[in-house]
Parts: sequence; structure tokens; C-alpha cells
Amino acid sequence: SGEAPVVSGGDAAVVLKDAKNADAGMRLLEFLATPEAAEVWAGAGGFLSPNKDVKPEAYADDTARATAASLVAAGDTVRFDMSDQAPAAFGGTKGAGEWKLLQDFLRDPSDPKRTAAALEAAAAKAYGN
Repeated sequence: SGEAPVVSGGDAAVVLKDAKNADAGMRLLEFLATPEAAEVWAGAGGFLSPNKDVKPEAYADDTARATAASLVAAGDTVRFDMSDQAPAAFGGTKGAGEWKLLQDFLRDPSDPKRTAAALEAAAAKAYGN
């Protein structure tokens, strides 16, 4: 057992090493990782930073400040949600797999057992089981 994890999603940015401006791209990514850049995003809303040096007052509202604080305080107990860890065929393809099944369920939540069975079948297919 232990502490419950903070469940989150996330994005990644990359610079291809053969890119024409790879050095400039790397400098941009290095800047985006700074507290200064994260504070601009935080102030605009819709963004949480795991950077412990982002000032809480940079967030636009109390809800964002509290959510960001829980993310930073979670330390090693942050876990990505299911779709971030699943094969794209199951968790990341618009109109298919988990994405479609959960959208269908939100439109008609009358049969959760059917939805659960469909999710299990789609996962087994995506994982090759």
C-alpha cells in the first residue's frame, strides 16, 4: 500500500538531432523547462508545472494553485493515466479503442458492464493477448 499516487497526463517536446536548427531548438526546450517560462504558462491557465521552483502565485486561480501543489508534493508517486501507458491502438487513436469506447459510454452510460467487457476485449487485442 502506501500513499495514493497523483494521476496525471503529460506532453513531451523533442528536437530531432538532424534538424536544420537543432541547436536553437534545444535552447528553446531548455528555456521552456525553466520556472520563468512555466510561470508564463501557469498565468495563462490550463497548464501545471512539475517544476518545484514555479511560484504558487504564478497560477491564475486557487484551483490551479492547489492542483499544482499536489503535483509537486507527490514526488515519486506521480503516475500517468491509463491512456498514456497503453499502446496507441488502444489508448491513443481517435475514434478507436479506449477513446471510442469511453466516448460511447459517456453518451449512453446505461450498461457499464458492457463497456467494461468491450474495454477488456479492445485492450487484449491491442496488447496482443
